Amino acid sequence: MSLDVAPAETQPMDSGEPYARRMTAASEAWRTYFEGSAMLAAALERRLKDACGLDLADFNILLLLSEADDERMRMGTLARQLAFAPGRLTYRMQQMEAKGWVQREASVADRRGTDAVLTDAGRRTLRKARPLHARHVEELFLSRISDADAAQLEGIFAPVRSTLLGECETVQIADDEA
Repeated sequence: MSLDVAPAETQPMDSGEPYARRMTAASEAWRTYFEGSAMLAAALERRLKDACGLDLADFNILLLLSEADDERMRMGTLARQLAFAPGRLTYRMQQMEAKGWVQREASVADRRGTDAVLTDAGRRTLRKARPLHARHVEELFLSRISDADAAQLEGIFAPVRSTLLGECETVQIADDEA
């Protein structure tokens, strides 16, 4: 993903002007967000892995399944919510099944698709990881922003998230692919 997102009119190809002078406020904000969020995710990942051997993707899968009806979700739906390609989710589920955290079963809704199901071991793992992850998020992020900052972030990212979730809903993923 490119960090260089300044509008074309601010970036003449033959200009000898340094890149920093061509940055717009929006592209500088993008770069700050992109780099800062990547560093935050990496730090959260390290801490979670060190504390309980769980990475953020596994944590998120366990969390989504714990919040789903009957702690189960169609694989295609799970792939869309995670923004995972079906093959990536299949690989991840195989790893998590080997650890006993999840299992895949024929869908209870129609038996044609496959559901991801949270197991007792997955529930225990999530129960251990959740307060640690919450503490890490508080230390690294929430404690550093004001209520006004939080409201501003919510105002910016709620529509972005909504748009992207809508795009994910239109992507056709067969449940047996994931």
